[in-house]
Amino acid sequence: MKNEFDKELLDTVLGKIISYYEANSDADTPVVNYRPAKDLIKELDLNFSSGGATKEDLLKQVDNYFKFSPRTSHPQFNNQLTGGFSNEAILGELISIVCNATMATYEVAPVATLMEAHLVSELNKILGFESSTQKGDGIMLTGGSNANMMAIHCARQRKFPETKMQGNGNKQMCVYVSREAHYSHQKAMLLMGLGLDNLITVKADSAGRMCIEDLKNKVQTSIDQGKTPLLVCSTAGTTVLGAFDPIAKINTVAKEFNLWHHIDGAWGGGVMFSEKYKHLLNGSGEADSLTFDAHKLMGSGLITSFFLTKHENTLEESNSGGGSKYIFHDYENAEYDTGKKSLQCGRKVDSLKFWLMWKAKGHKGLEDFVNTQYEKQNYFVGLIKENPCLKLIQEPEFLNVCFQVIPKDESVEINKFNFDLRFKLVKEGKMLTNFSSFEDGTIFFRHILANNMTKKSDLDNLLNHLIDLSGEV
Repeated sequence: MKNEFDKELLDTVLGKIISYYEANSDADTPVVNYRPAKDLIKELDLNFSSGGATKEDLLKQVDNYFKFSPRTSHPQFNNQLTGGFSNEAILGELISIVCNATMATYEVAPVATLMEAHLVSELNKILGFESSTQKGDGIMLTGGSNANMMAIHCARQRKFPETKMQGNGNKQMCVYVSREAHYSHQKAMLLMGLGLDNLITVKADSAGRMCIEDLKNKVQTSIDQGKTPLLVCSTAGTTVLGAFDPIAKINTVAKEFNLWHHIDGAWGGGVMFSEKYKHLLNGSGEADSLTFDAHKLMGSGLITSFFLTKHENTLEESNSGGGSKYIFHDYENAEYDTGKKSLQCGRKVDSLKFWLMWKAKGHKGLEDFVNTQYEKQNYFVGLIKENPCLKLIQEPEFLNVCFQVIPKDESVEINKFNFDLRFKLVKEGKMLTNFSSFEDGTIFFRHILANNMTKKSDLDNLLNHLIDLSGEV
């Protein structure tokens, strides 16, 4: 193949993309064509040749990718926190690839840097991080995990600015998270050299919310041990149960012990757009920072992650260093360069797709998006409660609905039964929903209502199909 613009190839692939999305409306289209990895390797042509592939061979590989990749925009995909479809997000993603700008400076990404700055400002206003007397800050980065790490990074810089030059020393800085918190905090402690022993796990109640008294006790214990409490992270929408930690109460503890208070709202942060449900983030304006992933609840497509903070200069103080000779110049638009605030130099444009979504839908459209997903959650919970073949595990606070299918034979072990039933569903390929477990061994379906393409009739079909399928397990 020649290394030049090939209109025919692009037209063909764009046609395949349109056909792919159109096929999602067909009930016979599977969510996934499941293959074990060893079998899929045999079906794919993963090897490279010295002479390269023909256009026909390349298009065959495109077909294979579509065929064997789970359809996350299919109405019966409720497996992860990234399902759904948005015309605006697709447009934004395509355009950002075509223009191929890097976000380091205004000079090479003038529109995208202004869009990102505006998104950050609008989000900070909603959260209470920005007002007429306070200017917040923020940046987009490569996922909620990195945003959580950025919070610890900024907290360390603010409390111990000397660590930027001298390292951590023997301060033994401690970070406090709920037992239900995301595992990204472990990764952050490893990467930042803070040590896993200094990631302190706080108890959670039966609903999955952080226990305040245990938090206070754990912080005091750290102090008694000669360690340095640094940051507490609330979770707004835990991964398994969708619980919201008591943010306002945690603010009180953070102030008492001089802790940076970060909110991991990667999953649940989208409730900020809803007048009906934004109370779940009450107290956010008193916290120091928040993670928000628009690619989760809001369906903007991977990756659309924000780190947001009320502290205007902390990002640059934490991350600046180098690049002044060849990329960060003293010129009239220098204040719009984002590279000094970022750990990355090359950074993809992720702002366009979410900006286009917000522009198209308006504030009301984003609110309707959230409220509609809640309506489907309420409907789904009602179906489970009224069916004697099903058991609701936890009254949901958010869009995670956890339930079990009850075997007809009472002698059957219920946890293994649900585990086997779930993987029978996966291998069948018609529908995709996830599962999780508690420490006591309880295994249950974990149905995530993030997909805006899922209709109430799809929820009816899923439960009916699961019950029918359970007779074959």
